Amino acid sequence: MKKKILLFGMILSILAFTSCSQDSNSATTEATVTSNDVTATQKMDNAIDDVSLITDNQYEISEGSTTGKSVGNYYYSILPNCATISDLGSTVSVRVITITFGTAGSPCVFRGHSLKGQIILTRTIGTTFPKIMTITYNNFYFNDNKLEGTSTWKREMLGTGDNLHPKTTFTMTNMTLTTTTGVYTRNGDRVREMTAGFLTRLSPTDDVYSTYGTFTTTHPNGTIFNSLIESATPLVHKTACSLIPVPMPFPVSGIVKLSKNSHYATIDYGTGDCDNLAMLSIDGGAATQITLGN
Repeated sequence: MKKKILLFGMILSILAFTSCSQDSNSATTEATVTSNDVTATQKMDNAIDDVSLITDNQYEISEGSTTGKSVGNYYYSILPNCATISDLGSTVSVRVITITFGTAGSPCVFRGHSLKGQIILTRTIGTTFPKIMTITYNNFYFNDNKLEGTSTWKREMLGTGDNLHPKTTFTMTNMTLTTTTGVYTRNGDRVREMTAGFLTRLSPTDDVYSTYGTFTTTHPNGTIFNSLIESATPLVHKTACSLIPVPMPFPVSGIVKLSKNSHYATIDYGTGDCDNLAMLSIDGGAATQITLGN
C-alpha cells in the first residue's frame, strides 16, 4: 500500500510539473510582441499622423501670418477637393474651424487613406507662442475605423533666420480607434518638428518632418504596448512621398521600439527611400522585412 501511495504521488508531481511547464510556455508565447501587434498599432499611428499633418496645415492657413507656408498670396492647403472648411462659432478671441471629409457614402482620399466625417479645431487667437489648439472629432473615420476623443496641439517656433521652423506637440488623452477587432486606446505625446521646407513656401514637395515621443496603446484584449521613438532616431516623413502616383505616406527612416512587459519589437523604417517597407526585429532577433499598409 505504501508503494502505491508513493507511486501515485510521483505521478501527481510529474503531471503538475508538465502542466506548469505548458502554462509557462504558453504565457511566454502570449507575451511576445508579434507582427500582428505591430500592424494593429500602426493603424492608429497612421491615423494620428494624418490628423497632426492636417492640423498643422490648417493652422497655417487660418493664422494668415508670415509664419505660414504660402503660394503667391494664398496659403497652401494640402487638403483634397473633397474636403470642405467651415468657420463656425468663431469669435474675436476664439477661432473654430470644422473640416468635413466627403459626403454620406463617399469618403475622401488623403495620402492614400480613406477619410470621412469631421475634425473640429478650436484655438485662441493671438500672436504669442506657444499656440494651443484643441482637436475633437465628429463621426470621423480613418479607413472605416472610427477615431474619437480629444487631443491637444501645441505649436512652438524654434530657431531664427534660415533656421526658423515649427515644432508641434500632439498630446493624446484616451483617444480611441474602433476597428473590426475592437477598440484601441492611445495616451501620450508625439512631437512633430518640421526640419526642412518651412521657409521656401512655394510648394510642399520639400517639406520634411521628424517625429518622436513616448505613448501607450491599449489593445482590445487589455494588453498595453509602450512605444518609444527617440529624438536621436526620429521617424522622418517626406511630404513628397505622399504626392507620388501611388502615395507612400510612411516614415522613410527612423526607429520605433514597441514593448509589452519584458518583450519588445524594433521597427526600422530604412534610409530615406519612399516605400512601404521596414525591418522588424523581435526581442533582438534577426530582422525580417515587412510591408507597411493601412
